Amino acid sequence: MPRSAIKPPRLARGQTIGLVSPAGPTAAGGVAPHALETRGYLAGTDAGRAADLRAMFADPDVHAVMCIRGGYGAMRTLAALDYDLVRRHPKVFIGYSDITALHLAFHHRAGIVTFHGPMAHAVAQADRHDLTHLLQAVTDAAPLGPLVNPPGGPTVETLVPGAAEGILIGGNVALLASLLGTPYLPGFGGALLFLEDIVDHPYQLDRNLVQLRLAGVLDAAAGIVIGECRLRAERPATAGPTLSIREVLDDVIVPLGKPAIYGLACGHGTYHLTLPIGVRARLNATQGALSIEEAAVA
Repeated sequence: MPRSAIKPPRLARGQTIGLVSPAGPTAAGGVAPHALETRGYLAGTDAGRAADLRAMFADPDVHAVMCIRGGYGAMRTLAALDYDLVRRHPKVFIGYSDITALHLAFHHRAGIVTFHGPMAHAVAQADRHDLTHLLQAVTDAAPLGPLVNPPGGPTVETLVPGAAEGILIGGNVALLASLLGTPYLPGFGGALLFLEDIVDHPYQLDRNLVQLRLAGVLDAAAGIVIGECRLRAERPATAGPTLSIREVLDDVIVPLGKPAIYGLACGHGTYHLTLPIGVRARLNATQGALSIEEAAVA
């Protein structure tokens, strides 16, 4: 994990944000040449999606790169990206869900700060909360401070009381588990690890969290922030016995004894707080509070 990540220049009014589809296909407009391509569950070919990412970081007229949506496919571009190019031309990079693969690779291989936040699709549909918080994160060269769920958002619960500080890093649980054993996953020693997911069945979240525990990721972290972890649909009564999401967390996260909270509005919920990856943060799990202690842009 880099000691001090490279911070991208802050965005200013009138600057260009490039839109890319590095994972699943979209019907929305985009700047990147391959952003509207479709190949099954992918936004065109792997080579085309990787080329768009390289082009966006190389283009001096593009000042930020925002993903249109997630889905699946970002992992397939990792080996074709130019991390030296990204390091030489750091830019605000925004997305979540499947985009976790790119966040972790950019953090580990290029050493830049990126932003786990709302994508173009979400910003276009949500109320102004997402956009307001995102703009604060990428235009103001000052620490974000406490992250607060909006009215109507989930209630943050304390899983394990206590406090911890560290570099904030994380993202989608399934993507972290999928990157284990690859050269694109950073270390998590002393980090504040944040996790979120959306699954069809609680056992899928259970399996991925246990895999992260067995691989030493959860033990390495100083504290754990669980965002919204949702089921895609309510299970019918005839589906058979299961555990709740909270019971999974009680079984896997709580016994670690590390400061931990559940319910921050980041991930697949209605609201999407922007979390800068690669900056110092402080978790006060007793009070259910996460605070960004370092500016994320220069």
